Amino acid sequence: MATNISIIYKHLLWADSLLALIRSESALHISHKIHFSKLSGLNRKHIDLIILEATYPNAELVNQVIQLKESGFPVIVIGYHLDNEFIELLLVKGLDGFVLKTCGQANLFEAIHNVSQGNKYFCAPIAESLSKRLYNNTDERRLTTREKEVLLGLVCLKTTSCIARQLNISEATVRTHRKNIMSKFGSKNYIGLLRYACREGLLQTPDEQFCVGCSNRKCISTN
Repeated sequence: MATNISIIYKHLLWADSLLALIRSESALHISHKIHFSKLSGLNRKHIDLIILEATYPNAELVNQVIQLKESGFPVIVIGYHLDNEFIELLLVKGLDGFVLKTCGQANLFEAIHNVSQGNKYFCAPIAESLSKRLYNNTDERRLTTREKEVLLGLVCLKTTSCIARQLNISEATVRTHRKNIMSKFGSKNYIGLLRYACREGLLQTPDEQFCVGCSNRKCISTN
């Protein structure tokens, strides 16, 4: 029996390309191709699996995953490499699979096969980064006092030279701290650093919404 798949997309060209790829496999069938703004009304009886296009790591993506999982759909996200903390948050919300847009056809079909069988699937780069984060020693990941000071400057959008002057250290030392901070928490960009700083209460205005999944009172907003 063919696996009935629905594609939820933001970019039509991407959806059409994915549809053509999936149709090359006889055991798979596309039930729907739906724009993300029209999620309501999906019929669980006619859909075995959802493939969701991800563009940016934001509250919208998390809310989409939550909505689909609450409706009982297995969900595979296809997107660009997100920082580890964001992927972990999606896992907590019940995400079944994640495949990078840089992966190939074999990875996509393997994800579909695994998730349709009730298993989880994460492509190799995602699985590797999550594994490193999971098994890293907590003490090795803990920030030093100086690293916290540099982190606060970074998320407040201060320049390297400004941070160096304020902390009375060289710009090279600031860059070294920045590299170490990103390495400890698997963050690829400032968004990941910002979420971590907010969650740990390192920001000067912790009641503002800086990140997805934060325990601060405004972070439950979908804005």
